[in-house]
Amino acid sequence: MLPFDKARFKHIAGKGVAEDFNYMPRSNLGMRKWEIKTRYPDGTCKVVVMRDSGFSITGEVIEINEFKTRLQRNEEIYRLYHEHGLSQVFLGKLFNISQPSVSLITSGKSTVKAE
Repeated sequence: MLPFDKARFKHIAGKGVAEDFNYMPRSNLGMRKWEIKTRYPDGTCKVVVMRDSGFSITGEVIEINEFKTRLQRNEEIYRLYHEHGLSQVFLGKLFNISQPSVSLITSGKSTVKAE
């Protein structure tokens, strides 16, 4: 795996610290992509996505909405997958559930019955 640009990460993430990541050498858009779980000094967690198109590296910070129930968690997983294109593997690591459970949630087959 090629290392991501740490200076670019700091520019995008600000004071956030990378805790975990998923590297995709070829994402659904055909470019390298890093999905990075990022913890901030105030205790919040966000996702930083960095994409390398070959001529530039772009990034975005994605907020994770607070949830209290399994249904709300599943709705958040569904949103992150469909609105932001996060991978099922990364979402499984992020929410501490299995990738097959994420698959059921993102396909709409399970709204409450995930792990």
